Amino acid sequence: MLTNFDTVVGDGDCGIGMKRGAESVLNLLSISKFTGDAVLDLSKIVKVVENNMDGTSGALYAIFLNALLQAFSKTTHVGTITHEVWAFALQQACSTLSNYTAARPGDRTVIDALYPFVESFQASHDLIKAAEAARRGSENTKGMRARFGRTVYIGGTGFSEVPDPGAWGLSELLLGLAGVCN
Repeated sequence: MLTNFDTVVGDGDCGIGMKRGAESVLNLLSISKFTGDAVLDLSKIVKVVENNMDGTSGALYAIFLNALLQAFSKTTHVGTITHEVWAFALQQACSTLSNYTAARPGDRTVIDALYPFVESFQASHDLIKAAEAARRGSENTKGMRARFGRTVYIGGTGFSEVPDPGAWGLSELLLGLAGVCN
């Protein structure tokens, strides 16, 4: 569906980049021993994303995940990271990402899924509720006029029919992660 959405409002490559990134992370999970230390394990995933997920989404994911690691380094933890630390780190990563993109909620981008996820997780510490907030955020991009990305240049009426592909892709990833973690 992601490629279909991006074919309507973009150049059709968003699904390819997301698939490449997801397959690379799944491959890492199958061949690498994880320690249970979120920082060490996430650093392995960050390297895979940086090296295998291309396009704008790849760059945004790499910036966000590196910022998340940086935020974890500002906290004191041993191995397991609490919900409070995750909430802090997610907020810090959003703040860092905002230094690299002018996109904000309402601009019809991945930010429309990311910010509701982070805000919901900060309020509830519930991964499923936060992932559902990301889904609502992505669905709310239907009909929004794009301020960034390929949709700005393509024009047409497709933007009213489908959600922003990047926002939808992130919400799918987060819903999948929430299902795995619970």
